[in-house]
Amino acid sequence: MIAGYSYKPVFQYKFRPLMPDGRAPDGGFSVILYENRILSFSTYDANGAFLDELCFALPGRVMQCFYSLLRNAASWLGMTPCDLRGGAYSAYASSFAFDGYEPIRVWGINELLCEPTGSEAGFFTRHLYVLFEDVANLFAENGIRLSLDGFTWNGQQITPFRKNQFYTTGQQGVV
Repeated sequence: MIAGYSYKPVFQYKFRPLMPDGRAPDGGFSVILYENRILSFSTYDANGAFLDELCFALPGRVMQCFYSLLRNAASWLGMTPCDLRGGAYSAYASSFAFDGYEPIRVWGINELLCEPTGSEAGFFTRHLYVLFEDVANLFAENGIRLSLDGFTWNGQQITPFRKNQFYTTGQQGVV
């Protein structure tokens, strides 16, 4: 059995540039955390075609903490609009998906974070961003840095692998 693919995704984040910003043209990336603790990082070209995927095996504690974060967010997460938009110009779009909830697409998250406190879009965007940061901090404890527009890892703390190079044993890890 290939690591990750036969397991349910419990967290997904996708970043997609919409306007050139001086960097090499790319189509962004996606990050998927599967219920078996495998974190997948995929990159795409400027046309949105798949380029590459690396995987990371995370400790079991990650899932316990992740579900604790979701329980804490339950009071607002289910009421969050599935489409949040900022101003007319957005440099990139983001998509967030959490286990048991509809995916949320956000255009112009930086502008939405600055919306007035009483606005619905501002309220939900700030809550969504804090939840995203909490998940990113959970990954950071394990050597992975996830931001709204980037993904890196500490090679001395965690080693990536390719799904076709490993298989799950049904035990606690990847062989």
